[in-house]
Amino acid sequence: MVLGRLMHYVGDALLISTVLAGIKRQTGLRPDIDRISEPTTKGLLEKYLGFGEFVFDSSVAAATASSLFQKDMLDRLQGPGASR
Repeated sequence: MVLGRLMHYVGDALLISTVLAGIKRQTGLRPDIDRISEPTTKGLLEKYLGFGEFVFDSSVAAATASSLFQKDMLDRLQGPGASR
């Protein structure tokens, strides 16, 4: 019971860090960890966000290598926010 709840929290934390990595890659926005003065907390947060970037990059690489995904070239040519 406790192990299941722990795994659920770990999964949630992983999803949050991966979403933050995607936001960083798409918009350039990132959490302002420079505001944290405590070095141990800052280091842990940097590792946490770095792991999210690793998961995001691995997911993109797997999708790129898969035949189940394709790039939508029309969207790339029109740019973000363009309607069809």
